[in-house]
Amino acid sequence: MTAGFSPYFGAPDLQALQAARDAQVAELTDMPGAVVHARTFSSDDPARLGWDRLRKHMADEGVATLRGVDAATVEVARQELCRYDPNLHLWDLFMADAQTIHDVCGGIVSNGLPDGVTPVPDQEITPQNAQEVQAFLTDQGVSPFSTDALLGKLFPARLVVLQDRGGKIVAAGFAAMTHNRHSPFFKSAWVGLIAVDPAQRGLGLGKLVDAMCNLVAVTELGAISTMEFVAQDNAPSRAMLESCGLRQVKGKSVVMFSTSAERMTR
Repeated sequence: MTAGFSPYFGAPDLQALQAARDAQVAELTDMPGAVVHARTFSSDDPARLGWDRLRKHMADEGVATLRGVDAATVEVARQELCRYDPNLHLWDLFMADAQTIHDVCGGIVSNGLPDGVTPVPDQEITPQNAQEVQAFLTDQGVSPFSTDALLGKLFPARLVVLQDRGGKIVAAGFAAMTHNRHSPFFKSAWVGLIAVDPAQRGLGLGKLVDAMCNLVAVTELGAISTMEFVAQDNAPSRAMLESCGLRQVKGKSVVMFSTSAERMTR
């Protein structure tokens, strides 16, 4: 790695979040209620984790996320975190089991890639390549993770990158095992960071890279199911997830409590 290379990318506050999460991986891997994440501190069981921990992150970082929680938990969180007057940013939870992913996403991937588009082999994705992905994601409004997280150096994960004939990134996505053995989502993989070059839209690359990430999750990472998050007003992404076999989990949401009114990522 070249001298001066940093695994972190983006505005200083975002880089600080990436660094903080990377430093916590070992601690959170077996902590009840904690999710190993690469950006915001997250919990899938805040009562078991303890609200004091979430309040600390709100005080220190101004943001915390609850993953796969019901409406009652969100209301408790509103009360527990009310002193920070947080804005709530919500996403719906979509999931599919491994067999569905094999059947649906496997079929999509087997149809092949558009002419001139090729996947970057996993062994050829260097830290410098991962940094290019960070810039690509940022350009598409997707908040990136550190290069160490993207490369699977911190927890089981797989970065999928598609390129054109000239080696330019045209699409990217990510799959990772982020829930520990105490979680109701243990052995479920999170799929996200899906982005497509606007100049390449209309070719089905979003659906393709999403299918590839879901398939990698169950074939390479050993996931028994996959999950993705999508905003209620993002109709194209919701249609894409459904075309890959995922369905909304009714009554479960992903909620970011933030002192900022702006979403950190789409």
